[in-house]
Amino acid sequence: MTRKRFRREDWLELGLNRLGEGGPEVLKIHDLCAAAGRTIGSFYHHFKDMDVFLNELGKYWRKTHTDNVIQTVNALDNPNDQASRLAAIASQLNTLSDLGMRRLGEHRPDIQMLVTQVDQERIRYLADMYQRRFDVPYDDARTLAELEYAAFVGTQVIWRQNARETGERLAQTFYELVQNHLSSAKDHP
Repeated sequence: MTRKRFRREDWLELGLNRLGEGGPEVLKIHDLCAAAGRTIGSFYHHFKDMDVFLNELGKYWRKTHTDNVIQTVNALDNPNDQASRLAAIASQLNTLSDLGMRRLGEHRPDIQMLVTQVDQERIRYLADMYQRRFDVPYDDARTLAELEYAAFVGTQVIWRQNARETGERLAQTFYELVQNHLSSAKDHP
């Protein structure tokens, strides 16, 4: 019986999961190979060294946790449908991977820069969505996006073990507060 080939994406997915579970300390070649059940040669077949792997891991995280999400959401035309789809996708993401990337960024300036770029991209996307959904000035939309994103990231940090459930509850409450605030603002200009 032949084992399935362990592709580059398999290594990156493994690395992202391990990073989320154990932090940057578990990203060692020997540990990754043991977890994958593969040889060190298999790792080096795909990555020149650990620096290349970590750089590729950051790119993979950005692609899977931001770029692909935005692309999927943008396939919908209605801003309310987009918001619902974004919430559904975000609730299914491995938020521990986000937290792991933040921790990795504490030791690697290149990863910290990537995390900062991703944060700003996500906030801009949320702000654009708020602006389209509620027809509010961009500055107001940006503030709402920053508040929502701060809650999203804060949930990952404070409630690591049940971030998904807590995040869904907080997101629903936040959405209701925004709806009430915007309705009230329109009634009392």
